[in-house]
Amino acid sequence: MTPDNLDRGDRARAELADLIDLQMSPLGLAAIAALAPKRGQTILDVGCGAGQTILQLMDRLGPDGHVIGVDFGPRVLAVARARSARLRGVTLLQQDAATLSLPDACLDGIYSRFGMMFFTDTIRAFTNMRRMLRTGGSLAFVCWRAVRENALDFVPLEAAGLDIAVDEAPFSLARSAFVEEALHAAGFDRILIEPFDAQVSSGGIDDMLKVVMQVGALGKILRERPELLPGTTPRVRAALSMHEHDGQVSLNAATWIVSAIAA
Repeated sequence: MTPDNLDRGDRARAELADLIDLQMSPLGLAAIAALAPKRGQTILDVGCGAGQTILQLMDRLGPDGHVIGVDFGPRVLAVARARSARLRGVTLLQQDAATLSLPDACLDGIYSRFGMMFFTDTIRAFTNMRRMLRTGGSLAFVCWRAVRENALDFVPLEAAGLDIAVDEAPFSLARSAFVEEALHAAGFDRILIEPFDAQVSSGGIDDMLKVVMQVGALGKILRERPELLPGTTPRVRAALSMHEHDGQVSLNAATWIVSAIAA
């Protein structure tokens, strides 16, 4: 992905942080439950974005806990910094988790809400995480299953009707067998990969439209091809309206909740 594309995505994630968090929170909380963090622990949050997950983790870790949030995006990290300013146990790093150079065995747990899918070398990234995690430490994350299983992405994409290839990176961990093989190769054991589906929403049709047109599979296409917005917006709005109930648009999110232990 080019620097321009990364910058546009970072801007969208920062500007829509509250709406995205409303949509993604139930999925991230399922992965936090799988991690089962304990008070006083040190947890790495991979792809921490605007920081909602940092706050959710710190609620469980207590005042003596520590969360290290890592993300590529300077704009979302600025939001995360503002949100977590009152918490002394938070460290934010603008880095690539695949090459993060924290000390060996310095972490009790590693967590991610949709931050594990973008590594160019998945096994190498997981191996680096295993290095930073103490033996017996926990890993848990949520990632997408296939795009066609995800109404959250597929409904807007189908409505847009664009003959443009979908970016496969967000769905790179859709095959559970690949995830299991990569974690085993990186030094993890007791691997559990469970499907988790939830109806998620950013609110009413206007808010949901903002999100799907700027982030997610369709959002990435339209960030790169803004000239397509006038033609696609009415079609996507009409499709979303079919999923509106009591003023709220909800679509199914199909994910894996992955957990493992450092062997």
